[in-house]
Amino acid sequence: MNMNTSSTSFPGFDHDAAELSAYIFSIDTFIISLKNEEIIKFVAPQPDDFRQWLEHHGVRNVNETLGKMVYNYYFPKGKG
Repeated sequence: MNMNTSSTSFPGFDHDAAELSAYIFSIDTFIISLKNEEIIKFVAPQPDDFRQWLEHHGVRNVNETLGKMVYNYYFPKGKG
């Protein structure tokens, strides 16, 4: 990573880290939930850098949780 992850702002992104609640990442787009309950999307020029910045600031990644919810829906325990 070529940037300072401790900065509360990310180049080209209009929100401060303190405003962010959670995110989902797919292909090249981040869907981000703000603490004010607004949902935004952001296509980062360097997705790995942006993801590391989010993780450094403790923004919750819901990809894993969402994946488990989908899996459990289609493959419920005790069925089949």
